[in-house]
Amino acid sequence: MVGGIPPASAVTVWPETWTAAYNSDRADMRRTGNRFRSLLILAVLSAVMFGCEIVPDREFAALEKELTVKIVEATRSASGGSIDFSFELANHGRTSAMACLGPSRSVSYKVESLTGTGVHRVDHPGCMREFTIQSGGVMLWTETLEVTRLPAGRVEVEVTVQIANPRRCGQSRACAVIDLKSNQFEIP
Repeated sequence: MVGGIPPASAVTVWPETWTAAYNSDRADMRRTGNRFRSLLILAVLSAVMFGCEIVPDREFAALEKELTVKIVEATRSASGGSIDFSFELANHGRTSAMACLGPSRSVSYKVESLTGTGVHRVDHPGCMREFTIQSGGVMLWTETLEVTRLPAGRVEVEVTVQIANPRRCGQSRACAVIDLKSNQFEIP
């Protein structure tokens, strides 16, 4: 070594094919890294958009035990084929209940030994009427529900009311829902 410069025989010269292969490997690693970053970003966006499937809303899930629906009054409508209902939704929890009435309903009926069900089910439920019920409070509302082939005479009815989560509703996905079953009510 003369003056800190290595002799020509000590300098390693990489063949051009090795340099090309090395650069190609580095480019592949960058592409793999970019693909990985893209997949990671896509996973994060999916988790944000569809968060209700990944992280359950415990506050909303608790409503299934805290809310009760009660038929206060039910009469056959004059036109026939439907029943006019008055409902009461009560909050027995310790905190305010914030949710929505969903669009789906199910009316089960029993006449002597004959039973039947009238169902209005929506595949992608939404928020039909948002509500807040304070602890110990109630909400009253009326609805007319279609029940085809309802026999004449005394009939015992029970309604399942859908409750939707307004915090987990969006145009790109359906709402998280719970179904609450009412008391049985006899219509003369």
